[in-house]
Amino acid sequence: MASLLGGAGTQRRPRNEAPVPLVSRAAATARSTYFNRRDASAQLETMSMNGTVFGIVDKTSTAVGGTEWKLYRSAKSGKDEDRTEVTSHAVLDLLNRPNEFMTRMELFEAAQQHVDLTGEAFLLVSRAKGFGRIPVELWPVRPDRMTPVAHPTKYLTGWVYTAPDGEQVPLEIDEVIHIRKPNPANPYRGLGPIQTVLTEIYGARYAAEWNANFFRNDASPGGIVSVEKRLSDDEFDEMSMRWDEQHRGVGRAHRVAFLEHGATWIDRKYTMKDMQFTELRGVTRDSIMEAFGFPKPMLGIVEDVNRANADAGEYVFAKWLTVPRNNRWRDVLTAKLLPMFSTTKGMEIDYDSPVPEDKDADNKERESKAAAAKTYVDAGFDGESVKEALELPDALVWDKPAPAPAPIPPAPVAAPGPAPTPAEPGAPQPADTLKLTFGGESDMDQLFVDLVRKAVVRNAPPLETAPDGWPESDEDAVDEVDLAPVQAAWVAALAALVETWNTTIVAEWITALIDAIKAALDGDRTDLGTLSLDIDGATTVLADAMAAMGETAAGHVVGEAAVHDVDITATWPTADDLEAAAREIADFEARRYALTAGREAARVAGPEPDEDVVAEHMQTFLDEMSSAPTEAALGSALTDAQNQARRDTLASGPVGALYATEAMDSNTCSPCREIHGRFICTTDDQGPLYAMYPTGGYIDCKGRWRCRGSFVGVWRPATTEGGQ
Repeated sequence: MASLLGGAGTQRRPRNEAPVPLVSRAAATARSTYFNRRDASAQLETMSMNGTVFGIVDKTSTAVGGTEWKLYRSAKSGKDEDRTEVTSHAVLDLLNRPNEFMTRMELFEAAQQHVDLTGEAFLLVSRAKGFGRIPVELWPVRPDRMTPVAHPTKYLTGWVYTAPDGEQVPLEIDEVIHIRKPNPANPYRGLGPIQTVLTEIYGARYAAEWNANFFRNDASPGGIVSVEKRLSDDEFDEMSMRWDEQHRGVGRAHRVAFLEHGATWIDRKYTMKDMQFTELRGVTRDSIMEAFGFPKPMLGIVEDVNRANADAGEYVFAKWLTVPRNNRWRDVLTAKLLPMFSTTKGMEIDYDSPVPEDKDADNKERESKAAAAKTYVDAGFDGESVKEALELPDALVWDKPAPAPAPIPPAPVAAPGPAPTPAEPGAPQPADTLKLTFGGESDMDQLFVDLVRKAVVRNAPPLETAPDGWPESDEDAVDEVDLAPVQAAWVAALAALVETWNTTIVAEWITALIDAIKAALDGDRTDLGTLSLDIDGATTVLADAMAAMGETAAGHVVGEAAVHDVDITATWPTADDLEAAAREIADFEARRYALTAGREAARVAGPEPDEDVVAEHMQTFLDEMSSAPTEAALGSALTDAQNQARRDTLASGPVGALYATEAMDSNTCSPCREIHGRFICTTDDQGPLYAMYPTGGYIDCKGRWRCRGSFVGVWRPATTEGGQ
């Protein structure tokens, strides 16, 4: 044991000088009983004396020993999926090779055996010489040889290791890692399941020994030899010797006995049925399994076991036995081992879940969440908020287009020739001869989505490296900027724009579309597939709203800079500057209305339509079209104007740094969370900014045109760790 307590290459630890108070012999006995774990020695031995204990402890310790431990840098969000894995570190090297003679699995398996058998385990930490005394070795120590050094006010000041030869070695607190299942009667020691069934285990052991001895040499008296007179010593020895020679042992069982001098045999055997060994073993096994909470199938017991409960047993073993043990190790390693290294601030140790996938349960959960999501979205809730509430995958992109009309069944195109002869009453009517084609797309709402996305599939370029004096990430500085006025102004502007848009632009478009549909039904019906609308008025309304939004946004940036004692000039794009972008959005909206209206008119018209009936239907249909796509498109246009103004105004002052902010998104997707607080560029070189925010929000946002991502200026040196 000397090598564990200070061998070559390690620093001899300081002695634990905590005084040992003078107490009476009775008090000393009580103190020894309370703090020492001499009973732990007997508990450790149960693994070698009982097959059920061995089977359970072997499986639990092997499962823990096989766990792959990983090191992560914690995320500010607190979410596991946002953590960053650290693949190279001294902590990982120590766990993977704890000492020269043990592998990682051997260390954890041995220590977990101690926990399962005694309720606690100890790891001795051996440190390197020199500055920092970094841990270089971990050794498992038997719990029955460790005694806590309690303190009346400090709770614990160290440990004392008692070697096999009786030598007592004091250890400091930071030289011992203690893992335990809390003992409600003793705050210093652990409590394991073996303590609760120790009597049953010893009963099973004695029964097994009796059974073995019965077959070995019939240790129990099967009967009594009665003699009428007192035998001399020589006569007694001769009779005993002859009896042993003829009847003792399994090979001489059931021989006929011959007795002399009036001796008689009195039978007093106990049968195996009387001893009930089978029942005793079953009761003991069940008691041990109950104490551990161990599933029967995992011990190879086949009675009352089928494939279903065998799979359930595997799941129970992983979820209720392996996971809690791994969690205890994870907390101990993170709280006690990591702080021993100076470079682990903000890090944590964790593992991959060993619980097997339940595909049926996963499918049911997925179907249930999908149904719930549809219900919420149909009720008008924002898709991103629904995704967050139901914890749906970030890969889902929530598009909520207008309700799609029923598809139009294709009809054959009539061949040129004379007009058909009127059919007789009751004869089948001719099929509709109109076949519409909408640019290769059968779903107008999807076409609108594709148009808004501009059919551009690209990701944001790699982030620029921050120049000297500026940190790569500065969330504190970003979060200090109050963007509540910016968001409030955008919300108010969007509400006013949507109201004007619906009452003027959309109303004019609906009137124009109904007139065009009536004309098409009266003439060339193929014109339903090429309906068009005038967008000049819509372009003007949208460009004016965007210019007003830009002017307001420029004023906000001036106020944000003033907080830093920086003077900048408000600069924003005019309506003329924004006309091209406004016309593009207006064209998308007009085409959406025109294509959707033409498709619906073709669906309800029939071969001989009543123009007034169709017109009345189209009025209702167009009035009830969802405004969600319109709000998304107009909101994106206002965000574009807002960010253009912020960009131009930030460039008008002294050189500063621009950092991304996602504070205005009601539901932030993972790409936006990753970019929040990150350096983009400086105010005098905004090329990267144009690439990341080309038309409105962040280009990689999963909410697409609904993104409210933006950027803020910082005109001071680095404000986070690593800056000046």
